[in-house]
Order: sequence, then C-alpha cells, then structure tokens
Amino acid sequence: KVGDGTRTTVYKCGNLIDLCRGPHVAHTGKVKAFAATRHSATNWLGDTDNDSLQRMYGISFPDKKQLKAWQENMEKAKERDHRRVATKQELIMFHDLSAGSAFWLPHGARIYNKLIEFIRSHYWKRGYDEIITPNIYNLDLWHKSGHALHYKDAMFCFDVEGQEWAMKPMNCPGHCLMFAGQIRSYRDLPIRFADFGVLHRNELSGALTGLTRVRRFQQDDAHIYCREDQIKSEVLGALDFMRSVYETFGMTYKLELSTRPKKALGDIELWNRAEAAL
Repeated sequence: KVGDGTRTTVYKCGNLIDLCRGPHVAHTGKVKAFAATRHSATNWLGDTDNDSLQRMYGISFPDKKQLKAWQENMEKAKERDHRRVATKQELIMFHDLSAGSAFWLPHGARIYNKLIEFIRSHYWKRGYDEIITPNIYNLDLWHKSGHALHYKDAMFCFDVEGQEWAMKPMNCPGHCLMFAGQIRSYRDLPIRFADFGVLHRNELSGALTGLTRVRRFQQDDAHIYCREDQIKSEVLGALDFMRSVYETFGMTYKLELSTRPKKALGDIELWNRAEAAL
C-alpha cells in the first residue's frame, strides 16, 4: 500500500495500464524467457477481513538457456525440499485442523529429541541454566514490555475472566519475570537462562510453509543477564556456541550486526554503550 501523502507511478505497456510503484520493463521484448512458478491465496493488505486475492509468482531471464538451467536447479531443489523428505521418511505431518503446527511422528520425534539432547549438552558445557516458562500470560505483561504495541496483531489473544491474555510469541518477557523474581547481586552475573519453550505466532494462512513459516514452534532460546564489563566476553561466548553448532552440521552462515531500531525501547545512553561494546 502506498502511504498517505506520498506518490506512486503509472506504467503503460500496450493496452495494459498499471497503477503501481514498479518498476516495469520498458517493453515486453526485453523478456526473452518467462515461466509462471506458483500461486498462493492471500488477502488485500494481508488482512483476512479484506477481499481474497490470488498471488502469482513468475521469473524471467534474458535467454532460454538460463531459464532451462534455473528450472533444472529447481527440480534438484525439490528433491531436497524438507517437506518432501519429511513426508517420505515419515518425520512430520500437517493438518488443516491445526494449520501451521507440525505433528511430529515417531521417527521425527526421535530426531527432535536428539537435537534437544545435543543443545542441552552445550548448555551444561557453557554455563546455561535451563528453565521452563508458561505458555500464556496476561496481556499486561506484553504492554509493559512494549510488545503489545508493535506485535499484538501477530499474537493469539483470548479472554480469561474478563481480562485479555495471549499465548507467548517469544520468551523474553517471561525470562525477565524470572530474573526479577528475586534480589540479585552483581556477583551473581552473568546469568544465562535457556528455554525450549513452545511459542505461537498468528501467521497468515497464505504465508505458512512447511517448517520455515509456522504458527507453533520451539527454539533453543536464551537470554543472558550480565554486567556491562561482561558484554564482550558474553557475546564472544554466544558466537562460539553458534559456530560450534553450525560447524557440527556442516552449515555455513553470514553475520550481520543488528543495532538500535527506530522504535527502540530503553535509555539511549545505555543503547550507545551496548552498541559500542558490540
């Protein structure tokens, strides 16, 4: 959607007049090879109360040779698609009566539990304390944390005795409640809370894709409470944790530094010192 008070553009190609932000190719003669790849259901502006639409996906190349090479690579990728492998090996299944939530079959559950054991062994080695936190909270917690203001649309909310509650989409506020649950000394730090907690996010049905976009999931999530002078060593330790796990499975990765977002919460000076440490 084009923002109010801003501009858009109009493109004309033959009899087609398209009101959009573009860009379009100058003329269709530049499209030498084209293929429609897939389609999916969606709603206008991503709101299920709006009209239902069909989203079409396609791709083009400057020559048919490049298109053919791409199609061959896509066929190879299909053979490795985790949804195909999971079905063939009876690892997981999905059902419309709980869309976006994986059913872990016996073979899949064995692998899943082995992965948890593997991560848990790192917890012991690296000084993380595993905790268990609730799945539902009064929405007052999410207002206090600031998540409700920016994230409520992606949460499953419901009424409990006249008050609004929600299923947790992330572990952060619950871990903060545990940390604040008793008096702490600077000598207690760092404290590393790790949690395999179940999370729920209200993703649109058209966006759900196997295990890569779901409504119910678990992650090896942790929060580290430390002094400012411990930030560097704790970040290095967390990065080494990640490196060790990725290398075990032969996975490569690329790192990017996340800094203060525009809608940041908290004291700016503290943000500046934290970013400088990173």
